[in-house]
Amino acid sequence: MTSALPELVNQGAPLGPEDASQDRFESCEVCARILSGFAAPVDEDYKLPMGKVATLLQGPCPHVKYLKNVERIHDTIPQGKEGNFGLRRWAGQTDIVLGVDYERENGGFWTTTRPMNLIFRKEVLNHPGRALVLNPNWIDAEVVRGWISACNETHGMQCRSLPLLGDEERIQPMYLIDTKQNCVVRGGETMTTDYVALSYIWGGISALKNESSLLQRLRVPGSLNETELGLQISRTVRDAMAVVRCLGERYLWVDALCIVQDDAEQLESELNMMHQIFAGASFTIIAAGATNANYELRGFRGFTAPRSVRQEPVQLAASERIMQSIAEYESTNALEPKPASNYYTRAWTFQEHLFSTRRLIFEKESVRWECQCYEWHEDLLPHEIADQRWIDFSERWFHCAVPTLDELSNIVMEYNPKNLTYSDDAFRAFLGIQSTLHRIFPGGMIYGHPELFFDISLTWHPLDAIRRRRASLRTGSRIASGNLPSWSWIGWDGRLAFPWDNELRVSSSEAAGYTMPVAEWYAIESPSSTDRRRISSVWYEYKLLACDANSPLPPGWRREEYHVETKCHVDGAHHRRHLPRDIPKYCYKHSSFSNDGESTWYPIPVSDHEVKYPLRKQTAFVFSRTTRAYLYASGKETYVFEDSFWRCPPQIQLMDWRENRVGYLQLNHKTDLAYFGSELDQGCKKQVELAATCKGYTERIFDYRLTKEERYEKLHLEDCYFVLWIEWKNGVAFRKAAGAVTAEAWQREKQQDLVDLILG
Repeated sequence: MTSALPELVNQGAPLGPEDASQDRFESCEVCARILSGFAAPVDEDYKLPMGKVATLLQGPCPHVKYLKNVERIHDTIPQGKEGNFGLRRWAGQTDIVLGVDYERENGGFWTTTRPMNLIFRKEVLNHPGRALVLNPNWIDAEVVRGWISACNETHGMQCRSLPLLGDEERIQPMYLIDTKQNCVVRGGETMTTDYVALSYIWGGISALKNESSLLQRLRVPGSLNETELGLQISRTVRDAMAVVRCLGERYLWVDALCIVQDDAEQLESELNMMHQIFAGASFTIIAAGATNANYELRGFRGFTAPRSVRQEPVQLAASERIMQSIAEYESTNALEPKPASNYYTRAWTFQEHLFSTRRLIFEKESVRWECQCYEWHEDLLPHEIADQRWIDFSERWFHCAVPTLDELSNIVMEYNPKNLTYSDDAFRAFLGIQSTLHRIFPGGMIYGHPELFFDISLTWHPLDAIRRRRASLRTGSRIASGNLPSWSWIGWDGRLAFPWDNELRVSSSEAAGYTMPVAEWYAIESPSSTDRRRISSVWYEYKLLACDANSPLPPGWRREEYHVETKCHVDGAHHRRHLPRDIPKYCYKHSSFSNDGESTWYPIPVSDHEVKYPLRKQTAFVFSRTTRAYLYASGKETYVFEDSFWRCPPQIQLMDWRENRVGYLQLNHKTDLAYFGSELDQGCKKQVELAATCKGYTERIFDYRLTKEERYEKLHLEDCYFVLWIEWKNGVAFRKAAGAVTAEAWQREKQQDLVDLILG
């Protein structure tokens, strides 16, 4: 155990009388095999065949009862079927799973138990167990204090700052709660006082909120005790104050009491700085198990109510026991719903969680600690390797120097399906993220789109059904609201992604590439505005650098020859579809790439993260002079891409007036098909107006009668124009969907005159 880990304080509840002299590895062959998984080196994968199911389910050993009744992931073992048991433990982890593989009519299956850890036995020298049996009612506060102390002493500023936010940007909120004086106090203008932040959900309950008429009363020492005002504080906030005191801290920031809710100026200011408030906190208390603000942070003896934690030890031979960790009782996959809590489904808390550098998380009647280095659980002994924190996809852009749309997609895919009480708050709840992304993408951001790749980014596409966000009809609002732009992904509710461009990076998705722009784009404040600011979508200028092997490169880049045969690519459609259509002679590597195999097909300008670039003024309208065409579609020509995870809306085929297939539109929702008629309307076809954004190629223009296997058998890339389906209202065009039209058809069908396109 190294100094980076907290000192062991809690060694678990007593296990009861047992024969410690009994050799725990020989009492049962099956149990001995299970225990071997915990004793194997942690830095390597470990796999062990266990034998036939029928054999393992015989005999008097306690493991038989467990294996017969254990809940399994993915599938259940059909009665009467033969299968093979196996044990698996992945490198870097200390828990094991027991799995069964077996055959069914439609193929082979593999189903496993939840991950299980071995319960630690203090009396056994060098025991490989990590799991701890906890006091079911009380958290050991010394363990939590040990986490904070270990992080402070060994991780230092690595866990107190984010890569893209400098120390000079840490702010002091206007107001804080003093948990010793039990009142609201004035914060400083500079970062002088450590404070803890609270991230939770209001959930529509009635509770005390700071207002202008109450501010002076709340600043009186003792006003937050059990007084007229104090009794109106929500349980989550009251418990957070108690936890702060218990852990030896003093100041707490809570939005309900530290923002004067009817002071429009302060509300606007602190909502815009929310990411800095949470990034600047000493740590954040996260009420992850909450459904509303009356969620209790239970378990701190003398400070909060007792808890009732769930643990279910499983008996093996020779007094050994295994147990599922508390965190594993439900899925922790960020893309799956968490029915026990609303916290992970909310957009505002997503930003708060994301920018919190250190988190004390209350969930499932337990607590755990997350910092930038480690993740510690109260029911597991610290471990140097297994506790190293895995960086979520939504956080990786913090550590990414090179700006790409696929990195941006990771955060957009996770953020955009989150819930909002007021749908048009979507941009406001994203502002902190956007202001930080502004440092990564040269030229900055406009309504969630990087200006560097603006015309490419306009062709974002849904992964699930999405719907248009509308202006809310809230009453008494202190913040102006309005329709979000249709051209921006942030104007739509649901999971979506930016296109993957094979011309920039090796793709892990469909085959598509963007080869050149077709128009310039401008930001405008209103449809009638003549003051236009050119959007700096300059990716093509850097793409041209790859055409000349002697051209100077932006700082930090180097040019290398690319050899297909040495890059694990084969001459087949499955692998070929992830490369550019015309494989370049050179690839480009940046000094920040940690993986030697990481590269791009052309160099991209990289911002200096130490420079504080001025934020762009956000305008909901953009202008371009581009080509347009009128084509046709009908409800009988549709295709739905089959995917094991995403539930994509249908793609509809575009036709010219001769009914030749010439392109596609990716609809946003299956209800959009109603506009085009149904399969029964054989003669029905509707005209659509399309505007071009970029030139490129795609594999998505194909005969819908082909099977998936037939499409993959031979890769067909069609030269195309990427387009937006638009509809006009009062001189403003609104994005309905995106798609592509073959280059040949576009040149034939496009209007002679360019269109002055104002997108809103």
